[in-house]
Amino acid sequence: MKRKLISQMRNEWRSNVWMSVELIVVGVVLFVIFEIFAVLAYIHEPPKGIDFSDIYIGRIGWVDKSSSSFSQYPDSLHNYTTDLEMLKANLSGNPYVESVGTGNNAIPYNYNYSGTIIATTSNDSTIYYRANQRCMDPDMVKTLRLTGYNGESSDKLAKMIDEGMMLISTLDNEDFDTDLWVGHDVYYGADSANVYQVGGLINGIRRVDYEPLYGGVIIHDVPDDRIPSEIAIRVKPGKGREFMESLDESYLEFGNIYVSDVMSIENRKDEAHRQFTSMMRNLTVCALFLMIAVFLGILGSFWYRTQQRIPEIALRKVNGATDRDILCRFMAEGLMLLLVSAPVIALIVALVLPKFSLDESITTPAWLVWTMFPVTMVALGLMIVTGIACPAFKAMKTNPAEALKDQ
Repeated sequence: MKRKLISQMRNEWRSNVWMSVELIVVGVVLFVIFEIFAVLAYIHEPPKGIDFSDIYIGRIGWVDKSSSSFSQYPDSLHNYTTDLEMLKANLSGNPYVESVGTGNNAIPYNYNYSGTIIATTSNDSTIYYRANQRCMDPDMVKTLRLTGYNGESSDKLAKMIDEGMMLISTLDNEDFDTDLWVGHDVYYGADSANVYQVGGLINGIRRVDYEPLYGGVIIHDVPDDRIPSEIAIRVKPGKGREFMESLDESYLEFGNIYVSDVMSIENRKDEAHRQFTSMMRNLTVCALFLMIAVFLGILGSFWYRTQQRIPEIALRKVNGATDRDILCRFMAEGLMLLLVSAPVIALIVALVLPKFSLDESITTPAWLVWTMFPVTMVALGLMIVTGIACPAFKAMKTNPAEALKDQ
C-alpha cells in the first residue's frame, strides 16, 4: 500500500481481471432483472372504473338437450333463459347477496381475448376500432359498479346497455377522436347490417394487471342467441364467508342451468397473476444470489489481500496514515474495479437490449430503460462496499509494532 493505487492494482492485475469479469457478468444479468421489474411496474395498472370488493364469480353451465339429465320444458315459453333468470332470482334472494349479473368474457383476470372490430364513417372514409369485446347484461354493469370515463354512474351505463347501446373504451392514442364514436352508429364486426349506437366511454379493461391493453374494449349486452358463461355476485360488505357457507343446490341449480367453480374475484386474480408473481419471485432470488456472489467474491479477495499487506499497512500507519486513510484506500480500490467494468456493462447492455422484449406490444420510454443502469451500478457498489468493509476494518486495527516486529 506504499505504492500509488493504480500501480498497486496493476501489479495485482490477474485477480483484478477476474473480479472485473465477475462484475461485468453479474452487472448485465442484474440490469436485465431490474429492467424486467421496471417494465412490469410501468405497465402495472389495476382496473379503473370497476369495484371488485365483495365480488364472487362462477361459471354458468347447462345440461345438453341430448343428455339423459335434461329436463323437458313444458312449453315454448320456458327455456335456458328462463331457467337462468330464475337462478339469478334465487341467488338475489340470498340474505348475503346485493346483486347478481351475467355475461360473457365480462370479468377480467382471464386470458380470453375475444377480439372484434367496429367501424364508423367520417368524410366518406371508414375508420376501424379494434377491441376486446365483453358482453354484460345490465345487472352485471351494476354488480361490477362500472363507471364511465367521464364519471357516468353504473345505473346510467346499465340503462345504455338495456337500451341496446354499446360502450367503448378510450385509446392511448392522440388520434383517437371520441366525437367520431360517442352518440353515433357503428357497424359491429364491420358488418353494415349489424348496427349499434355508442352510448358512452369507459376506461380500458385489461385481461390482467401486468399486461398492456391490446387495442380498445367494447361492452354490449349478451346476444339473444347465446347463453352467458359467467356470473358475478356482489355480497354485502364483509359477508363473503357467510355467503360461501350458505350456498347449496337451491342457489346453484335451476332447471337445466347450474353454476360451478364459485370463487372470489381475488382468488381468480391470484391465479391469473401466478405466472407474474412466480417470475418476480424467481428473479428476486436470482438477483439476491448474484449480489451475494459479488459480496463473497469481493470479501474473499480483499480478505486475502489484507493478510498480504499487513506490513505495508503498518508502514503507512507508522508514516502517519489514519484509520480513515486505510479505509478509503481499500474502498477506492474496489470502486475502481466497478468504474472500469461500468463502460463494458453499458456496451453489452446497449447491444443486447434492443433484442430483449417482454412483449412486442410493450413500448417503454428510453428514460425508464436507462434508469436501471445507475440502479444496477448502485447495487453492485453496495455489495462491493459491504464486501470490503470487514477486511478494511480489520486492516484499520493493525498494530504497527506487532506487524513489523518480525520484519
